[in-house]
Amino acid sequence: MELVFSAVIIFILRLADQSLGTIRALLVSKKPFYAALIGLVESAIWIIAVSKVVRDIDHPILIFGYAVGFALGTIAGSYLENIIGIGSIVIRVFSPSDSPSIAGALREKGYLVTVIDGEGRDGGVRVCWSIVPRRKRKAVIKIIKDINPNAYVTMDLANPISLKK
Repeated sequence: MELVFSAVIIFILRLADQSLGTIRALLVSKKPFYAALIGLVESAIWIIAVSKVVRDIDHPILIFGYAVGFALGTIAGSYLENIIGIGSIVIRVFSPSDSPSIAGALREKGYLVTVIDGEGRDGGVRVCWSIVPRRKRKAVIKIIKDINPNAYVTMDLANPISLKK
């Protein structure tokens, strides 16, 4: 019974450690100070988990707890990072020129939008570009869908740079 309890503790430690590691990896380019703090906690948890496994390396259940904690920690970390939503995304909306103005609806909600008129396979096209906080992605997509559910939308992570240096 003590062995199973140890495996559960190792699993929980690894789940926490790997979740933090996933978040840290995604934060390192955006918020390096926070990434370093997370790394500090992550490494302490990792040392405790590994020491428990190495102490009783002959018991496969401990290795199993470690491995499953690692796998599920990766998934949990990516979900947590999506909830936190640090950073910005570029949203591009492609729609026929004669369709309702998505740019106007987004601007009414306070989003900055750049509109480019172009020519597509079937005629005139309007491309709306907007950089929005990742945590507002769902709200922006809802606005677009309400105005023009047939619009074609693409998204990418925004990697802004400062030219003021």
